[in-house]
Amino acid sequence: MKIVLDRRSCNCWNPACESHFGWHFLRDEITPVDCTIGTVDDGCPERTFFIQDRDGVDKVLVVDDSNLADAYDSWQLAWEKQQQQK
Repeated sequence: MKIVLDRRSCNCWNPACESHFGWHFLRDEITPVDCTIGTVDDGCPERTFFIQDRDGVDKVLVVDDSNLADAYDSWQLAWEKQQQQK
C-alpha cells in the first residue's frame, strides 16, 4: 500500500496527528483524513507513506511488522529511527 499525505496545510497539532496516523492508517481498514492526497493498493504487505511535511522535508516512511508498534506510537519518531538506520 502506498499512501501520500500533505501536512503542509493541515491544522492538526502534532499529538493529534500522531494519534490520527495510527488510528486511520495502521489498522486493517484505512480511513483517509484531511491531509490524505491518495492511496494505492500495490499488493505489497508493507505500507509506504510519502509525507510532504510542514518543515519542508519530504519524508518516506515504510511501515511493516518490524516497526508497526513504533509507527503506531509515533510516526515521526519511527521516521527518525528509519533515517538513522540508513
